Amino acid sequence: MQTNNDIQEAITIENLSHDGRGIARIEGKTVFIANTVPGDIISLRITKQQDKYDEAELINIETPSADRVEPFCALYNQCGGCQLQHVSIDAQRHFKAENFITRLTQAVNSKNCKISPPLIGNDKNYRRRARFGLSISKKDKIARLGFREKASNELIDIEQCPILTPGLNQALAEQRPLLLEQASRAYKEITFVEADNGVFVTNSTSDEPSSLEPCYKTEGLNIHFPADGFIQVNSLQNEQMINQAMNWLELESKHKVLDLFCGVGNFTLPIAKKVKSVTGIEGLADLVATASSNARTNEIDNADFFKADLFDECHKLPWFRTQKYHRVLLDPGRQGAFEISKVLHLLKAEIIVYVSCNAATLIRDIQELEKQGYQLYKAGLVDMFPHTTHTEVMVQLKKAKPPKKKKSNIFRF
Repeated sequence: MQTNNDIQEAITIENLSHDGRGIARIEGKTVFIANTVPGDIISLRITKQQDKYDEAELINIETPSADRVEPFCALYNQCGGCQLQHVSIDAQRHFKAENFITRLTQAVNSKNCKISPPLIGNDKNYRRRARFGLSISKKDKIARLGFREKASNELIDIEQCPILTPGLNQALAEQRPLLLEQASRAYKEITFVEADNGVFVTNSTSDEPSSLEPCYKTEGLNIHFPADGFIQVNSLQNEQMINQAMNWLELESKHKVLDLFCGVGNFTLPIAKKVKSVTGIEGLADLVATASSNARTNEIDNADFFKADLFDECHKLPWFRTQKYHRVLLDPGRQGAFEISKVLHLLKAEIIVYVSCNAATLIRDIQELEKQGYQLYKAGLVDMFPHTTHTEVMVQLKKAKPPKKKKSNIFRF
């Protein structure tokens, strides 16, 4: 690794990387520069030199891009929670979608793929779940409740956050004094989540269990979930995502559907209202129990839930081995669904819809599904996490029809 202390001027930022850094090219070599926006003309200093790319620090913005905006949070330059507030929201969505589609179409067969417009919503006050750190700093002995600083393990104190819902900000203001009193040098995580029936605070020093279980409504259903468990953080985008997934599944009343990585039934139960039967598979027993309870609470009798490790061999399990499904939905975590993707062709599903928060593992798994005869037909971005580099994406794959065999004219006279 080499460095270059010379300042280079009049460098134009051409694009935005998937991790939010600006991309420039100097003498044909790619250079990554944080805190820049496509269209900026800047001066920079190279800080790291690699064989195929360099990294640089921003020295000065000579001419700002039309897509550069003033961050709306006073703590943006210190807090590590957001990475893109200096980029206009329209530009964020454009570059996120462009990055995803470019990576996707370069890696898989996309000749039949239709690119769908991004699903968008509010870009502020959208986050209904947040995990805060609580500790007394070893450096200055001050108790802090907040997020980690940029490129640091130190906490930055957060009193209000413009990304959080008003309900979470109110709860944060109410809980802060008590939580700060309970801080110690031992790092703790405090989770705030806003449900339709209130705000829940977990992992705090309080041992009093809540008599309520959080729930939210979607598609006319009440979905309960563990207060310290997973929930899609953006409620509006979750609604849009569910609707699009069901549309892309092209559901009919005769269908049997398999929902893999089903959680508490976020997709499973809305799907159940439209098909003959749906089976949800989840790796955590507590979530399977909650999903089953949600089905009973909502008087749904055509949804079954089973526990299975989807990162292990599953094709011999009864829900797989003895069943045929018309449709499959996948919604894994960041690690993707590589193992189960290897055997999905055995189910003979006509359509697979895959929802992902990690484009890299999604693309890897599509490549595996292509080997089994599936083709990409639709793809699009879900803007679940505005002002961050994180994305949610969705694709539709269909089983390719085998080519028609030409009749042989041999022995015909």
